[in-house]
Amino acid sequence: MDGTHINSCPSAQDRHASRNRKGGVSMNCLACCSQDMLFQYILSGWEGSVADAALYLDARMNDLTVPAGKYYLADAGFGSCDATLVPYRGFRYHLAEQGRANVRPANREELFNLRHASARNVIERIFGVMKAKWDILTRAPEYDMDIQARIPPALAAIHNFILKHDDVEWDDILNMFSDDPNPGTRHDDLDANFGTLAAGPTDNTEKTRSEARRDAIAQAMWESYQEILRERGEEHAYE
Repeated sequence: MDGTHINSCPSAQDRHASRNRKGGVSMNCLACCSQDMLFQYILSGWEGSVADAALYLDARMNDLTVPAGKYYLADAGFGSCDATLVPYRGFRYHLAEQGRANVRPANREELFNLRHASARNVIERIFGVMKAKWDILTRAPEYDMDIQARIPPALAAIHNFILKHDDVEWDDILNMFSDDPNPGTRHDDLDANFGTLAAGPTDNTEKTRSEARRDAIAQAMWESYQEILRERGEEHAYE
């Protein structure tokens, strides 16, 4: 799950609200996808100044349902709740940076964040593919905003249809490794209150429960990782 900015052409009176953090004019869209690069949900039409967490709140209050025991991978801007699994704050997790530096995770939090980023990268790829494939997502059409808001969901449906029924197109898409050039808006100050926002009436109990779930996953990953290092005879297996 993540947000992405789609260039838009709002009316003059709505232009200020649509200005994003980079100074451009856009609408922020929230999307969920599966690991096989199929869209499962998309919400579009919100102004570019709106944070991803606000879109998520609107989606959960209306039509985004997450089955019990399931969750979406999301970045730290979404906060921690039953329906999301987010990385640890304050620990590195950027794949490209760690890859270039050839740095090994030093603790369970760094390992979790690294693997979380690797698994969540599919949402960046699907946005990148969409924007590379359809110019209308990068060049704002001069339609009413109601019409502009319908374009991303329509193209997401077409994307799913193509991937399900065209093997040649599927192979081409898998070979496109573009990341999203214009990701959604993350407002870190929202995270402190996210326990009261996510999915409506949540509380600190849910936040604590979701963080305990993350800790259990991270600890299991870390123990497995240490065992692999020992089997390889690595000199430096962190305790």
